[in-house]
Amino acid sequence: MTLTTVSSTSVKASPPNRRILYPPNRRGAAGGRVDLVGSGSSGNTSTALDSSVPKRLEPPTPRILHSSAHATLDPLILNLISLICRWHVLSWYSAISRDPDRTFVRHVTSILVHVIQALEVRLADVDLVELVALDLPNLLEQHIEDFEEAEDKAHSGHAHNLDRDEVFHKLQSHIAVQLLPTPTGVPQPKVDNVYLRALVDNLLRLLLPPEDYRAETERTVVCEIIVNIILGNVFDKVAQPWFLYQIIAKVIEGRQAASKSKQPGVVDPTPDLSKVEASLGTVGTLKAVARAGLATLASLPAVFNAVTVSLSTLYHTAIASPVPTRFRDRPPLTTPALSLVLALLPPSTFLSQSIHYIQLPLALASSFVTSLVFYVFNEKVFTASLTKTILEAASSALFPDGRPPPKVQDPSPDEQAELMKRCERKVAEVLPPQLVNALIPPEVPDRPLALSRHLLAPLSSHTANVHLFVLVLDLVLGRIFPELVGQEG
Repeated sequence: MTLTTVSSTSVKASPPNRRILYPPNRRGAAGGRVDLVGSGSSGNTSTALDSSVPKRLEPPTPRILHSSAHATLDPLILNLISLICRWHVLSWYSAISRDPDRTFVRHVTSILVHVIQALEVRLADVDLVELVALDLPNLLEQHIEDFEEAEDKAHSGHAHNLDRDEVFHKLQSHIAVQLLPTPTGVPQPKVDNVYLRALVDNLLRLLLPPEDYRAETERTVVCEIIVNIILGNVFDKVAQPWFLYQIIAKVIEGRQAASKSKQPGVVDPTPDLSKVEASLGTVGTLKAVARAGLATLASLPAVFNAVTVSLSTLYHTAIASPVPTRFRDRPPLTTPALSLVLALLPPSTFLSQSIHYIQLPLALASSFVTSLVFYVFNEKVFTASLTKTILEAASSALFPDGRPPPKVQDPSPDEQAELMKRCERKVAEVLPPQLVNALIPPEVPDRPLALSRHLLAPLSSHTANVHLFVLVLDLVLGRIFPELVGQEG
């Protein structure tokens, strides 16, 4: 699969008659001035004010999003913007400027707000279902196949004795990713900041009104915030294997702790027949069993009716969900996901046959399956609660305790190895025994741990993770900003 990457050299000029859906508005989407940094005033001014004069009422919180969930999401967005401006703009601006109104910081804040508003309009035109159900699984499948090929060819004559990361870097060559030599002899991936700055600058050109884009100083500050604070953390830290292992282990441990807290004491509902027989005798036991069987049979029509009503409701709800016409005559949207499962799990004849038999009924009910996928994603996945979770996670990661996290050294190699083992154990604990028995031969020791290691293997390379994140970034931006996608040929 050939992926077209986003390149600053392939940017097309915007049509001159492009309609700006969000006109330039310094006062926010709801008319109130976006004031997140506070205004400074000199001491003489404050003492000159008469205490009897009523203070001016503060403007209402400006509305950022036009979504119906703006009341929930706007405070989170404003809080994140205020933290960014406080710690990454105001921290150095107050030392070089005596501007009491902090006009420059307010202008940066307005630019960030306008970027979010214009991005919301762009996202409304993106087919997120196609992106998540088709494009992303295909990209992940190709990534896994390239990683396995790099492992097979590493240190062989076919790869000129290159190691795994160097082979993978050549398989997925990208203009933005470089392998730099290190004193240890192990090359490290580096995303070119020139590429990222050119990319972000083109995004701002498409998102901002002309007068805001012409403000070079403010635009440069916003560009550096996105490149260094957001993207820099993703490529330099989040893409590290030990960081991903730590996240996976914490998520599994959190869910295990939550499930234990919800079930403090599980009582076996199956009656002890020996006690029943001792108290009632053999005849009484037979009568009790007969009554239970009759009660079960009597409840079957009600259960069948409830299941029928539920399936009927689901069918009509899914069919009524809007589906683009281009998907009506195509294979079901579950095909890329099933293909990804085959690429991720160990090779198995049983698994291949099972996936094949699963695809047959899905193909027969292709129209219904496609409608059901669109219904699930649009109504159950892409919701305000998901956006709220993403914003809260971003704020917590960038500003824990309301301030940037202190710089700490990466874990030592021994600590990273321990994080990997901890993650492997946690994943092994949640794997279904039936899946383990079907995929791992009996002679393999500790079969759950062996399957866990196979599943986590594609995350073990920092170089591969950086390439994957860059390609995902290109894919998402290519869907949101089709103007940035270079035309092949």
